[in-house]
Amino acid sequence: MADKNWFHKSWGELIKFATFLFTLIVILLLTQELLFTFSPIKNLELRSIDERFSLRGERDIKDTSNVLILEITQNTYDQIPNPYKTWPWPRFIFTKVIENLEQAGVRAIGLDLLMSNPDRLSVLNDSLLIQTIRKYGNIVVAGKVNIGEEAWVSKTNKAYVVEQFVDSDYDEITINLNNIFYAADSSIGIVQTPADFDDVYRRYQPYIFSDTYNLRIPSFGFALVNKYLNLAPKITASKLFHEQNFKLGPKKIPAFDNTSMLINFYGADRTFPRLDFYKILDDKDFTTQDEIDYESEINEWVLLDKDQFKNKIVIIGSTMAEDKDFFNISLSRGQREGDNIIAGVEFHANAIQNIIWNDYIFKQPKYQEILFLIIITFLTFYLSSILKQKKIKHQILLEIINLAAVLIIVASFYKLGVYLFISKSYLISIVNPVLAVVISYFSATAYHFIKERSQNRIIKGMFSTYVSSDLVNVLLKDPGKLKLGGEKRNLTILFSDIAGFTSFSEKLKPEQLVEFINEYLTEMTDIVLANKGTLDKYIGDAVMAFWGAPLEVEEKEYCACKTALEMQNRISELHEKWQLSGEDFLQVRIGINSGDVVVGNIGGRNRFDYTVMGDNVNLASRLEGANKQYGTGIMISESTYLKVDEKTLVRELDTIRVKGKLKPTKVFELIGFIGDRKAETKLVLLSDYFNGLTEYKNKNFIEAYHHFEKSFNNNNEDNASYVYMMRSKYYIDNPPEDNWDGVFVMKTK
Repeated sequence: MADKNWFHKSWGELIKFATFLFTLIVILLLTQELLFTFSPIKNLELRSIDERFSLRGERDIKDTSNVLILEITQNTYDQIPNPYKTWPWPRFIFTKVIENLEQAGVRAIGLDLLMSNPDRLSVLNDSLLIQTIRKYGNIVVAGKVNIGEEAWVSKTNKAYVVEQFVDSDYDEITINLNNIFYAADSSIGIVQTPADFDDVYRRYQPYIFSDTYNLRIPSFGFALVNKYLNLAPKITASKLFHEQNFKLGPKKIPAFDNTSMLINFYGADRTFPRLDFYKILDDKDFTTQDEIDYESEINEWVLLDKDQFKNKIVIIGSTMAEDKDFFNISLSRGQREGDNIIAGVEFHANAIQNIIWNDYIFKQPKYQEILFLIIITFLTFYLSSILKQKKIKHQILLEIINLAAVLIIVASFYKLGVYLFISKSYLISIVNPVLAVVISYFSATAYHFIKERSQNRIIKGMFSTYVSSDLVNVLLKDPGKLKLGGEKRNLTILFSDIAGFTSFSEKLKPEQLVEFINEYLTEMTDIVLANKGTLDKYIGDAVMAFWGAPLEVEEKEYCACKTALEMQNRISELHEKWQLSGEDFLQVRIGINSGDVVVGNIGGRNRFDYTVMGDNVNLASRLEGANKQYGTGIMISESTYLKVDEKTLVRELDTIRVKGKLKPTKVFELIGFIGDRKAETKLVLLSDYFNGLTEYKNKNFIEAYHHFEKSFNNNNEDNASYVYMMRSKYYIDNPPEDNWDGVFVMKTK
């Protein structure tokens, strides 16, 4: 009997240890990206880095930084006189600025501008810039690597860049890297930089490897550091796989991963000192637009303190919004969207300053993190198990103590991570240990739950927690739903269709058509499901979906509108991938309506679908087709709009009576959500449209016509404005009756 008890006890301990090992493996798989990346955890860990930056705050380095930014702004453009004003500017402008900076004693200059084509005015301008780059030897130009499309300079181009103006021998084909000035002295830096999993830029790569050229090329910041340290232009930082640092000359740069360092950001946008580009350009030999306008010499360069340039790295680049050279970073100056965006020139400046000052974020080595996770998992699992084995009268008290201990440990990890980051510039994982504690706690709980109850029943219960199909869960709870019939519910229905798909499909081979439609429907379906929608069916290229069944969905109208906007955005992205010509440009029309419908399993006894039907379904379909009348992409009904009016930006289109319906309905074009700058800009541009609509409703058709005409001309021949122009013109000649209600009757479906 004693042997039997010993066997059961040993077997129980073995099962417990196996549970611990399983827990540990799950934790390591989830946190260490050994086989896959679990995006929620990855995003939380990245956000925890951002949180630590925010708690640390900004650092004032304007008076001490080694990097100065010459920004090209709208003001710069305004100061460039004709005929040089049009971008790209003649290269002699940059040559003049470089000469002035060199006279002021700069250490290095970075041109964060891609110059992939010859000077538009004179080849002599290119020759002058090449000679200047070679003359000083401390200038880095910006390059870009396009996989599969990396530019090569042909023999003809090589003659233009090299033989005609430069005394040097080059191979018949030479590297371009999207900058013809690479040939000057090979001092080039790649400006591309990788984003993290959540599209935030935290890392900086020392170099980029080009498969086309089989060459390691320094990144832009590291190329400038090469100049600062008097290293050869093609030198790149090196790191063996097992090492914790990149080595660049005398510098040891701690690695964040095998290919990059973590930038220690000093602040949000405009942390580094900046000067307007034109102020360095405006010397006694250059005449700005202001000097022309006021017929007086200003000479900003003469007025500047030249000592501010002494031994500095100067980065020249655009900070204009339209150039789209901006990055989302870890550090934010406020809580609004966009407060964490900095210009590309400043992004590079942060990385450069880190290296010059040896001011790094040191990451905890991977082996230490794994060892720590093993220890914390073991302690949490077994300590929780010990507490759960205790049997007292008030068992809930032990559970409260256990849970409180877990929360204290979690809070301690957070405090430790913040302290080490702020005080020691040392980065440890916060989310991974917290996850290990939480999973270990629940694992211990699950182990004892299984131990005390029927094993088969518990296993079945645990497996059911992993089933993510909402419909299957509903049917399991209520098998009666498999019977024919349905129920009346308030839902939001969406129809989408590709305009002109029939004629487009006729141009494709059958296999191309199938491949295209499968990819399109996959993309659209993913968006529907990601926004809690239920896919009803495909009707050729059309997609039908609804929200609110089989399970209730909070803010179902908002989810449908969000789906529609994401569909349109995704279609725009796919156009580039599909490389469609202008005449093949696909437009997707979407209609959304909300109301009572019948939903359920509808069909024959042996074959049925979970679907919806009713007048409100038909109306959603009619609205999708009605987009063609107004040239719009997304049309929503009034019943939908009233539920999302505080979150969306729309324009009222019309009050229409669709075919087969007696009651008119007001319809709107969905433009975007509040806070979307692009959508808000469009609404501002449509002010004449709204004024015209007001006059139209008041039967002031002449005034309405003029407003709609202005809107038509100012908004790329807006079709809705044109529709109302024609209606206003008709009513000018044929005034409506006194009881005219402004309802438009659609004759087609």
